[in-house]
Amino acid sequence: MPLDAELLLEWGEPALDEICLKAYAKINLTLDVVGKRQDGYHLLQSVMQSIDLCDLVSLRKAPQGISLAVNDPAVPADAQNTAWRAAELFLNRMEIRAGAAIAIEKQIPAAAGLGGGSADAAAVLVGLDRLYGTGLSPTALQEMALSVGADVPFCIQGGTQFAEGIGEQLTELPPVPNAAFVLVKPRAGMATQRVYQMLEPSVFGTQYSQEFIRQLVKGENWQALARTMGNVLESVTAKLVPEVGIWERRLLESGVLGTVMSGSGPTVVGIFSTADQARHFHDRWQGQAMIVLSHPVERGVGQSNGGDR
Repeated sequence: MPLDAELLLEWGEPALDEICLKAYAKINLTLDVVGKRQDGYHLLQSVMQSIDLCDLVSLRKAPQGISLAVNDPAVPADAQNTAWRAAELFLNRMEIRAGAAIAIEKQIPAAAGLGGGSADAAAVLVGLDRLYGTGLSPTALQEMALSVGADVPFCIQGGTQFAEGIGEQLTELPPVPNAAFVLVKPRAGMATQRVYQMLEPSVFGTQYSQEFIRQLVKGENWQALARTMGNVLESVTAKLVPEVGIWERRLLESGVLGTVMSGSGPTVVGIFSTADQARHFHDRWQGQAMIVLSHPVERGVGQSNGGDR
């Protein structure tokens, strides 16, 4: 069985050969596109939130090379996987001649706007740093994470963050109030690159994020916060995946405080004030889409204290 990293750290284990980390999913409570760089990357403003839906990433030292096992056949288990690329980058940059054996137990759906691949990559970077005792500073780890993907730095840091740039510039925000989240992932997936390619410059601007942050800093509850959520990418994804609009309507008819599409979608997030309401929605519609009950967490994979709420 894989060893629990946080328990080992608490005991002060001097050398690890195996480690297991939770790779937390993320949701975008707001997402604004404010411009586009010359290299084609879009500039964002987004309030990002870690949730307790997670993959389990186990790592073992290996004599050489990289191996990857994934329990979901739809997820590549080779160099196409961000976890593999993260391991390759870490070992090369740290000039480590040994290797890594990686096993991922997927719970976060792929192509869903929930950052599953980024979370796995973050866990690999943090786990290898601990396994091989390289003692990277938070800054060095974040810089390495950005080389793998724009969301990977957030998945290391986690909690409630205001993301700018291409998503890598993070400012910690007050934690959101606890709530019952319902995640609805339609059967269709969505490629992030396609959504951004189809995005019209007419939607560029600061529509949602700044107002959400103002309300959050004031200490408002979800009744107020939910009214300020929004995601400009929905203008594209909802046309490609009509189920996005269908599920938003179903959530609203069920008494949800608010809905928002996460990332490039197509996952829709509903905020319920009580767990009973969330469970009722789950039980009614389960089987028609992937429906997951979740709640916010105040941590990322790189943090060994703080905790789930």
